[in-house]
Amino acid sequence: MTAISHVFFDLHGTLIDSHALHPCYTAGLGELMVARYGGTAEMWATANRLIVADWDSYYADLDLGGEDAIEHMWEGLYRITRALFRLTGIPEPSKAEISALSREIPAIAPRKCDAFYDDTKPVLKHLYESGYVLGIASHALVEQARSLLIGGGVSDYFNGLILSPEVTDQFNKDATFFRYALNHHGNVLDPAVCLVVDDDAYALRGAKQLGMRTAHIVRKGTIHRSPADVTFTQGITGLDGWIFAQANP
Repeated sequence: MTAISHVFFDLHGTLIDSHALHPCYTAGLGELMVARYGGTAEMWATANRLIVADWDSYYADLDLGGEDAIEHMWEGLYRITRALFRLTGIPEPSKAEISALSREIPAIAPRKCDAFYDDTKPVLKHLYESGYVLGIASHALVEQARSLLIGGGVSDYFNGLILSPEVTDQFNKDATFFRYALNHHGNVLDPAVCLVVDDDAYALRGAKQLGMRTAHIVRKGTIHRSPADVTFTQGITGLDGWIFAQANP
């Protein structure tokens, strides 16, 4: 069996606890917005909490799975950023400034946040020190992903690609999304050496269509008939041992 050499991790729900991240992210957002536009951190935090609670309404008429998915993604980010000003009553800047800010906030707000699950860091360290190329495959923006890695103190472990909608030109994590990893700037990578680690069965099916190996991380509930090659129900504990075993079946 071909040995795995590249491992692509999902972030939210796989490596990062979104519930633990939210209060820290909100605090970082508040700090940024107070410095730029005034008001108080609590004003901005309250606005952000209201937006998160009503998240679906901002995206209700947007199609993140269609041909214009990336444009719709940017539009959604613009809407939730603009809503911060409406909800705080702070004067709204220009559309161009809000658009730029909508991409900047996700990159800055989580930089001081460590929301990685406790089981993740020992495994990531072990894989990195064993010579594996670690990458990210996430809906997060590239700079957002980098900031999350920095906040978690694990950025040095990730020396591979960051697969994000803005670079794959595909929001849904399907075969087209993962194909970018195999044909990146003329570099051809054998799918058999790639492992995708995710908590979403849809993403795992997309990776398997290309011949990548897959690991399903089930942190909540029970998954029946997972499409993955292997399923872990205790976080990613044991993933490193499973990967090593693939080289020596």
